Amino acid sequence: MKSGFITFVGKPNVGKSSLINALVGEKVSIVSPKPQTTRDRIMGILNESDLQMIFVDTPGIHRPRTKLGEYMIKCIKDATADVDVIVAVFDASKGISDDDLNRLDMYLQSDSKVVVVINKTDLVSQEKIVGMLASMSEYIRKGVAEVLPCSCRKKFNIDELKKTLASLLPQGEKYFLDDEISDKPISYMINELIREKALLLLQDEIPHGLGVTMQLYEDKGKVINIECDIICEKDSHKRIIIGDNGSMIKRIGESARRDIERLVGKKVYLKLFVKVRDDWRNNNNFITDIGYSHR
Repeated sequence: MKSGFITFVGKPNVGKSSLINALVGEKVSIVSPKPQTTRDRIMGILNESDLQMIFVDTPGIHRPRTKLGEYMIKCIKDATADVDVIVAVFDASKGISDDDLNRLDMYLQSDSKVVVVINKTDLVSQEKIVGMLASMSEYIRKGVAEVLPCSCRKKFNIDELKKTLASLLPQGEKYFLDDEISDKPISYMINELIREKALLLLQDEIPHGLGVTMQLYEDKGKVINIECDIICEKDSHKRIIIGDNGSMIKRIGESARRDIERLVGKKVYLKLFVKVRDDWRNNNNFITDIGYSHR
């Protein structure tokens, strides 16, 4: 039996969440084209008869400007401490910067094994991929266990990545039950699915100031009644989220409800409300209330 913790790290939008969802085979982290979609440390769990891989998704590495941003950076630091493997993910279309290499050197100084994933290879030429792989030869000599080009969209090398990570895990017992796919409660996952749909449907200037809190989860047997508040920071944003005659909030709700029903396996009645909380991302108490808290 092999088991262990594998943390994925990298800049915003390099595809960490998509890689973890592909490896687990279920959506455990929400995905959108917007930076800083992932705000928390989230575990996705892959269970097999002789293997349990616990993948840790992290927010994108960035310079924090709010209390929420500071929380996100601390999540990254916590998630890279005392894990079995660190997976450094780079976006092939954006290349590998000096900052990326400096962080890679830092990961190599830890006790964790280090794997490099060059993701989104479907967006660049084969020549560029070969060049990026060649640039990693020095880091293989320094101790990087493996460098893999991958593409979630094309499902390229996902199985190879899984095999590589499994080979690096120690012998051990399972940390989670066989039917668990995440360490997060159902309420958190529902809130995140709603936020994902808002991120995908709303204008670029709004999503960073969005949060979701659950006010009601009522299991009636065949049907689950759910009520959630979408939190924004400005009255002007509230009007956009609601839309003309409620058109936007309806689209967000319909899209989220379909995913929530797949998650809970039941019919769902979902009601969404929009609330304004000025500068909530700098309010530690509200950040905790909304579901982001250090464990």
